[in-house]
Amino acid sequence: MSSLKHIISFIFAVVILVALVLPVFAIQYSPGVSTGQYVKYGNFAGSGPGYETFNDYGFLNLQVESVSGNTVTLLSTGQFKNGTALPGNGTTDVWDLTSGTKNGVPTTQGYVIAANLNQGEAIPPPDTYFINQTVDRTYLGTTRSVNILNLIVLSSDYNTTINYVYDQQSGMLLESSSTTVTQPQPQVITSMFSYSIIATNIFSSTPSPTVPEFSPQILLFAAAVITVGITVFTALRKKQKKINS
Repeated sequence: MSSLKHIISFIFAVVILVALVLPVFAIQYSPGVSTGQYVKYGNFAGSGPGYETFNDYGFLNLQVESVSGNTVTLLSTGQFKNGTALPGNGTTDVWDLTSGTKNGVPTTQGYVIAANLNQGEAIPPPDTYFINQTVDRTYLGTTRSVNILNLIVLSSDYNTTINYVYDQQSGMLLESSSTTVTQPQPQVITSMFSYSIIATNIFSSTPSPTVPEFSPQILLFAAAVITVGITVFTALRKKQKKINS
């Protein structure tokens, strides 16, 4: 009887110890950003049904409007290359990093996740996905530790692979790409898109160079000036030759 009491006491002590220790080792889904920080995306490319307009995107800017507990509110602004606003320009979304929701709706395709996660750790919502890799990569001339999430979605109609790369320290998305291949009914159709960070104030960086875009009016004016310049130069050379002869 005495030994049985000792065994029960030992088990009880272990249970209490586990109850005290587990919360210490639980993953903390805390934000790694602060108000005013932003990530600007560019290099948009897309092809196939649904993604043709990606090639017309100029930029998408996500700025942290507020941080409260485990939630981050992001303001979205962006433009097409022609200067018109992107759909959703000026809207805000609330991301809960603990529950994995956007405006209260579960989502696994977010612009921000918890900071300082590591390979093998889960990304909310619960029982969905895990960090596949934690590696070093260079963005905007700066080496950053990043968390890579690779998703494969298989169905009877299509197969999709999605790649997300998050900054480990801040939890902000750095780049994303996706490829979807439909089943051959009547033929295989492939759709894909990609985009990546071009500027941020979260870490020291050298903004990616962008090619300046000019309106057709400016291009026509420049062509006219060049044409007139060539004409005048040619006339002056002919006149100079006559004088010399």
